[in-house]
Amino acid sequence: MYSLWEKLEKREKASLVGVYAASLALVWTLGYGWGRSSSASSPMQVAGVSPQSSVEVIDLSQPPKPEAVPTEPTAPTEPTPSAEVVVHVSGAVKRAGVYRLAPDSRVADAIEQAGGATQNADLDALNLAEPIQDGQKIHVPRKGEVSAPAVASVAPSRSPRSAPQAAAAATPQFPINLNTATAEQLEAIPGIGPVLAQRIIEYRQTHGRFQSVDELLEVRGIGPKRLENMRPYVVVK
Repeated sequence: MYSLWEKLEKREKASLVGVYAASLALVWTLGYGWGRSSSASSPMQVAGVSPQSSVEVIDLSQPPKPEAVPTEPTAPTEPTPSAEVVVHVSGAVKRAGVYRLAPDSRVADAIEQAGGATQNADLDALNLAEPIQDGQKIHVPRKGEVSAPAVASVAPSRSPRSAPQAAAAATPQFPINLNTATAEQLEAIPGIGPVLAQRIIEYRQTHGRFQSVDELLEVRGIGPKRLENMRPYVVVK
């Protein structure tokens, strides 16, 4: 049996060979062009990533930066009150002087700070529960001690001779100066009569000016107890 190729004429065979050669050339051209386009594409284009895209590079060798936490504005601080107050304790206490105490202290606390009251102290004359204040003076009176009397007002007299007597009879304003006090002024001190007032003046005239209130102990008739009763009413200047 003859094959189909052998049955074809020369002209037909030449046409088929031409068509076959043109097909091979076309296939080779298409394969060559596809290979060049594939090799020219970058790995980023193949992956679908544009080469112009920005990529953030993270350095794993450095510790991560802490995120900033917004801080709330702090309220202005109020000034703290003073931690202590200063008071002066005097009178019938064991250690009279200036002391520092807590701001919420009472009069009783100040007296206790001064060593406590003496046996002749008149604590009923004070309000021991009263709150103290900075700069306050707390005087503990003695039993029988009276407050300094106010200056008595003297009505004007029509007689010119009675004017000096009225001025002398006026109660002095305490405390009085031992070095300038008159007998009438000394007699106005509770517990001091004319005799003792005259002795004080005579002592001053004989020994000179008083150097301290404690020097009254040198006057005959004045002992420690009487001196303590006189102390709030006299000074030495």
